[in-house]
Amino acid sequence: MDKAAIETEVEKVLAESGFELADLKLASHNGKPLLQVFVDREVGGVNLDDCGALSEKLGECLDTNNFYENGYFLEVSSPGVDRVVRKEKDFKRFAGRQVKVRLKRPVNGSRVYYGAIEGFENGQALLSGGLKFSLEDIEEARLHPADEEIFKRK
Repeated sequence: MDKAAIETEVEKVLAESGFELADLKLASHNGKPLLQVFVDREVGGVNLDDCGALSEKLGECLDTNNFYENGYFLEVSSPGVDRVVRKEKDFKRFAGRQVKVRLKRPVNGSRVYYGAIEGFENGQALLSGGLKFSLEDIEEARLHPADEEIFKRK
């Protein structure tokens, strides 16, 4: 299955509804394809009703484009407090927040780094302590909130 083609169509549907794609994962469940779509929006967050409505729209899109001929499972959810940070705009949006970065290959003997996001320049994610990693070298980057940030009440 062409993940890039699916991602392009999913992003279009989400943008039309005022949401953005935080992450997309393809897997398998009981022998059928499983598409996990993590959505977000800058203002207002994501609630259960949003996920239900987006699931219907995305299902129509997947069916119309014949991405899966023999059925599939679709999960739509918010990205959670430890959301993936994977694009330039994500690194800019979450500047100042703590992040855990796992690299594809070790740098200075380590594949995992923690730090505060300082932005994005010249194709590289900038972290506190002078750390810089290109998106191509990052296997996964996730927000890494402190316990007090997770448990604080609004």
